[in-house]
Amino acid sequence: MDILFAAGLALLLLAGYWRDWARLYRLPRLGPPASPLAQAPLVSILIPARNEERGIARCVSGALAQRYPTYELIVVDDGSTDRTAAILADVSSAQLRVLRGRPLPPNWVGKCNACQQLGEAARGEWLLFLDADTVPHPDLVAALVTYAQQRSLDLVTILPFLELGTFWERAVLPPFLALIASLYPFAQFEQPESRPEQVMANGQCILVRRVAYEAIGGHAAVSTEVLEDVRLAQALRRAGYRVGGGEALDYLRVRMYTSGREVVAGLTKNAAAGYRSGGGRSLVAALRLLALAYGPLCLLGWGVVALALGAGGPGWALVGLGAFTLTAGLAAWGALYRRMYRLNPLYGLIWPFGLMAYLWIALWGMWCVRSGRGVVWKGRTYIG
Repeated sequence: MDILFAAGLALLLLAGYWRDWARLYRLPRLGPPASPLAQAPLVSILIPARNEERGIARCVSGALAQRYPTYELIVVDDGSTDRTAAILADVSSAQLRVLRGRPLPPNWVGKCNACQQLGEAARGEWLLFLDADTVPHPDLVAALVTYAQQRSLDLVTILPFLELGTFWERAVLPPFLALIASLYPFAQFEQPESRPEQVMANGQCILVRRVAYEAIGGHAAVSTEVLEDVRLAQALRRAGYRVGGGEALDYLRVRMYTSGREVVAGLTKNAAAGYRSGGGRSLVAALRLLALAYGPLCLLGWGVVALALGAGGPGWALVGLGAFTLTAGLAAWGALYRRMYRLNPLYGLIWPFGLMAYLWIALWGMWCVRSGRGVVWKGRTYIG
């Protein structure tokens, strides 16, 4: 009976790995831009920047190098206390406008305030919000507009190529993003039956039709939300607009964090923000990932205990099932590291550790919310 139960557990684990592997390779992808474009509406590239001296120069340079025929670039310096303003002042381009960030109103999150200011200043038919730590490819705008036109979308968001430099970035960020992907599968965004809470946007890159953005009130509709990107997409879907997107590793790069300390601070902020709204779906997704990561180890441990108690045949069968499912899991995680992050598949070996580390970070963020302590990020305190 124990062997039958273990075999059933192994089959469930294998089905989970297969599902994740298949989802990875079925991700919608941004294709090459149409040449020539059927229409080339004015696109406003909008970048909120707060203490972004490390990456703002390469972000602005990439934005100004777009091969798309009609665009403008607007950057808001949102109260930076580093060299962000000085770096922007050194950029010489007629297509660039730099705005001084307005004071933060009550009941507004800083990024929402900056994005709302950008949206009000923009002239484009389409608004492209980019984070200041991104590096756009010269064909990014053209590819996004092509994708939106071909699929009749009102919002397009993408998964960029995530640069992972340090060990902690490589260990923790892939499991974190796998959790997000399991909560919000890109392939289902465009399906008519998808509910608003099943879609999201990635704030690193959001192309939105201006009339749709203004119809919901812009970022004012999500002014109190730290996860403003997710809530913006959901507000648009709720209003009847079409949301879609996919993988675009060749069109945008981003370095979210550069150290373990930044990884912890940034993901703590995200976990604190998601505490109020994640609900049961987040818990179920986390438990599923835990089961896939540690189920094979449980089978192995069960087999070792059985062998120690003298159950030779069943013990070896359990060890075999554990080893086989663990190998399948490592192969699936290694494929993800190679496909999405262009790293050695052997990094799959640290997946269970990285997942557990992220969940500890998330629990810390939730405690910060419940205790009223909040999380400090770029000089501002967030409490959820």
